[in-house]
Amino acid sequence: MRLPLLVAAVMLTAGLVGPSDALTVSDEQGRVRWQVPVAEGTSVVLQYTNSIYLAPTWERFVVRAGRLHLVDVNSTREAVLEYHRLAPPYRVEEGRLVAPVSGVVLDGYVLRIGPLGSPTLQVGSRTLPLYTAGVGAALRIAIRRAPRLAAWLHR
Repeated sequence: MRLPLLVAAVMLTAGLVGPSDALTVSDEQGRVRWQVPVAEGTSVVLQYTNSIYLAPTWERFVVRAGRLHLVDVNSTREAVLEYHRLAPPYRVEEGRLVAPVSGVVLDGYVLRIGPLGSPTLQVGSRTLPLYTAGVGAALRIAIRRAPRLAAWLHR
């Protein structure tokens, strides 16, 4: 009788009981490939090589109220930003052109893995190698409520 209570007390103390937000990456069959706990303000950066202009490109989101808010898009080539219809003027940061974005809020999105992009997702300090899903795979990226223990175990 005491052991289950002790285990429950330890889990509660460790914050592993109850729901929390998690960035979830699932495949077309709905299987969770990655799940990372996120908090308000967590940075989520999709990094890839643009397949048209062959330029490194980052799309930076911030988690707010359980949704993904696009903050900016940056690349080494101005043509990438123009292709995304992001108007100049652009900032220059560390040799990259940065286009601020406002008003784009997503519950989630689907990313199709192409042969050239090698996309990764930087979630806080963790890097998810999305390209390992294979060329042609469709991955759904979303913020979901998940039991803390489940999110912790998927790390």
